Amino acid sequence: MNRFATKICFLIFLQLGVVQLGNGKDISGSEKLKSALVNFLNEKFADRKVEYIVDLKTKIDENFVQNCDEINVIQKSGSGYKGYQTFKVKVCSNGDCKEMLVQAFIRTFENVLLARRDLKRGEVMESSEKIFDSFLIEKIETTFLKDDFVSEARVILGKKVRKLIKKGEIIFESYFEELPLVKAGEKVKVIARTGNVKVETFGIAKADGKLNDFIRILNPTSGKLFDAKVVNRGVVEVEIEN
Repeated sequence: MNRFATKICFLIFLQLGVVQLGNGKDISGSEKLKSALVNFLNEKFADRKVEYIVDLKTKIDENFVQNCDEINVIQKSGSGYKGYQTFKVKVCSNGDCKEMLVQAFIRTFENVLLARRDLKRGEVMESSEKIFDSFLIEKIETTFLKDDFVSEARVILGKKVRKLIKKGEIIFESYFEELPLVKAGEKVKVIARTGNVKVETFGIAKADGKLNDFIRILNPTSGKLFDAKVVNRGVVEVEIEN
């Protein structure tokens, strides 16, 4: 069995819970350490659905680690979860504990959105029911991808395509932009707040605005302009100081 196939098998063993720390005869010291690192990554990045393959870059005392009672990953340098990473690890065997810095290259495999067809600039992803007419999900290696790749279709719902996307291309958040919730020239609801008092009126937007943007609003009665924050579709809010 080649090295890559061995790593894939070990990854499957981890997922099935076959690898157990206490049985030194069944697994090498390196594989025990890899198992501990994977468990640590799964806990630290629990919000991500990731499969890991660990390639150790630090030479370890194989016999000591293989026969140890406990491996505790104390911390990891940096905020990333893939590529080259350094871990501080404590290994204990029969009351003898050693701390070590372990460098490893972490390969990651995740669900990624791919274009099912060519997507033109300006297209809007409006329908959750039809979203998979345009996209499909595949599990691929993400080790070398930019971190803004899209793994869930909901991330791009309601957004507009910024560039031509070719069929089969990996989807990144930077390929899309938010649609304005307020458009220039349209009538908008204005919520004016002062302390605990809220007053609602209407105005005319003088510019497009996305969520949390500040735009100029015309008071059609007085003809005066003021700044307001976009808080919802067709709704802006302004704070009035006492």
